[in-house]
Amino acid sequence: MRYQEAFTGSKAEFGDFLKKAVPELFAGRLTVEGKAVSIPSDVELDYKVKYDEDAEGGSVSIKVSWENPNLELEIEEEEE
Repeated sequence: MRYQEAFTGSKAEFGDFLKKAVPELFAGRLTVEGKAVSIPSDVELDYKVKYDEDAEGGSVSIKVSWENPNLELEIEEEEE
C-alpha cells in the first residue's frame, strides 16, 4: 500500500518540517496517513538523491528502499 501526505509552505517551513521529520523517522515515531514508518535495520538499504530542474521549475527527492527478505517467490514451470 502507498501512503502519502502533501504540504505547501515556504523554504523556512520546509526546513522546520525536515528538522522534525528526520529525527521522528529514526526514532520510529514518523507516521504517514496514520501509518507508522519503519525502516528495517537488518537488511541492506538502497537510497538516492534526485534533483530535476527545467524551465517550469524543479524538484528534489530523497528515497530509501529495501527488499523483504521473507518474501517467497513462486515460479511456476510450464508443463510440456
